[in-house]
Amino acid sequence: MALTTTVISVERYEKVRSVLKDLWDHRELFWTFFQREIKVHYKQTTLGVTWVVLQPLLATGAFALIFGRIARMPTDGLPVSLFYLSAMVAWNTFASALTRSALSMETNADLITKVYFPRVILPGAIVLGSLLDYLIGWTLLNFAAAWMGHWHWQLVAMTPILMAIQGATALGIGSVLAMINAQYRDVKHAVGFFVYFFMLATPVIYPATRLPAWIQDWLFLNPMASVVTTYRVCLQNGPMNWPEIGLSVLMASIYLVAGVWFVRKRELLLADTL
Repeated sequence: MALTTTVISVERYEKVRSVLKDLWDHRELFWTFFQREIKVHYKQTTLGVTWVVLQPLLATGAFALIFGRIARMPTDGLPVSLFYLSAMVAWNTFASALTRSALSMETNADLITKVYFPRVILPGAIVLGSLLDYLIGWTLLNFAAAWMGHWHWQLVAMTPILMAIQGATALGIGSVLAMINAQYRDVKHAVGFFVYFFMLATPVIYPATRLPAWIQDWLFLNPMASVVTTYRVCLQNGPMNWPEIGLSVLMASIYLVAGVWFVRKRELLLADTL
């Protein structure tokens, strides 16, 4: 009698359900990491919340002086200070979350080698914690916009979408960098350069309208470009570029799913790697 082999494969939806169930089962651990992130982030700074406000203000002042007053960079009709503040509020928290996420596996190596939990919750807690800084800066931006006569309700209405784009992008890319850095420790030295070039690819110090038309058509590949540009449009009460925003949501979702998949693919070997 010939022997037959039965291959049991897990359907894609079952894999997704397994990932979601694993995350849900460890939700209390995720909350613990989140609380730790907030406490450590603010406890180790002398100025605390004041520093969160000073960072975008200092960067705005420097950019406004160098690029606004000296280089005469156009600001698409916005006051120079408001043009750069609208970018720095989003970019500072994104860059910080991305950098700390990229180092999260190495930083928690002792814990990872002792107990299993979904590794993606480490960068996830960092990204969620960074949104507190984001909200503080966002409040500052609203006050500044109202004081300069550029506040509009769109600034509030668009924030949940833009915040989701920013968080998903930071978590997706940060998770991939974290897993690679766990195996190749030299990656952490390149993260700073990566974030710097990422900023150059984002219209932080220049308006997107200064880019060639064909580049503007592909800006959605960098979801942070849409975040920064949309905030500036809100301050001018301009029409929303919904196709670009929609494509940016799609790309941020792709980065997020790819990041989670990459972590799940390699997390079983992570303890041995570290």
